[in-house]
Amino acid sequence: MSAPLLLALALAGPAPPPESVHALLQRAHAQAARKDAAGAGASLQRARELAPNSEDVLLAGAQFFLGRRAPVPALRLLEPLTRMNPTVGQYRYLLGVALLQAGDTAGAADALREAQRLEKDHPRTLVALGLALNDRKLFEEALPHLERALELEPSGVEALGALAEAEAGLGRTGPAEEHARRALSLRAGDAQASLVLGTVHMQQERYAEARAALEQAIAAEPGSAKAYYVLSLACTRLGDAAAARTAVETYQRKLKEREDAVERVRQETGLGSGGVKP
Repeated sequence: MSAPLLLALALAGPAPPPESVHALLQRAHAQAARKDAAGAGASLQRARELAPNSEDVLLAGAQFFLGRRAPVPALRLLEPLTRMNPTVGQYRYLLGVALLQAGDTAGAADALREAQRLEKDHPRTLVALGLALNDRKLFEEALPHLERALELEPSGVEALGALAEAEAGLGRTGPAEEHARRALSLRAGDAQASLVLGTVHMQQERYAEARAALEQAIAAEPGSAKAYYVLSLACTRLGDAAAARTAVETYQRKLKEREDAVERVRQETGLGSGGVKP
């Protein structure tokens, strides 16, 4: 080796140590805390390249994508995670949340039932399962899960809103209104509670109040097809045909978008309704 090359190597010092998966995960966590999504995503991608089957890497990536409401990449990580660890309730819960985000409530309900079996009486699982069952109008099945969630977390806004929805679906307008108002007292403008309140007011023939509550629900969650549908009914009852027509058209568009999104998720992930089986 030539003298100049030896001198250059000596001046350069020792080579930097290779990146470790642990260090990359720590960096991704810090970047996410700073709202540096691009940096966190890059660190997680590098960690996956180094350890594609690492449980810690798959979990961190899935949580990152769920936090960004990106269910397709989350599901791609959760599929191997749940397959390799079929008895871990947390992973089934995350799978259910990803399917909920994707609009596949049938698949979400299956995953969350399994999560509840594996990790009994966890409030977050109970609420997510209740939401999935509510969406499928299985209110009788949802009710005990949501009542138990509220017992465990009496001030849980999500549990209050979901319980109110199940009660409204069963025609129990009194308890539904009470729980919806409690949720709104804890989180003003909450989309779920506002939607329930609007639904209850429709049942009570209080159409102007229903419209106001439903408009609040849509302001908080513009993607809610259900809120637009109930709003169309309120506007019809109030004699506002133009607003009713606009609400119906928006409802139909949102519903089609959701159906297309579910189909796209199934095609891109290879998961059918029901997700990963136990």
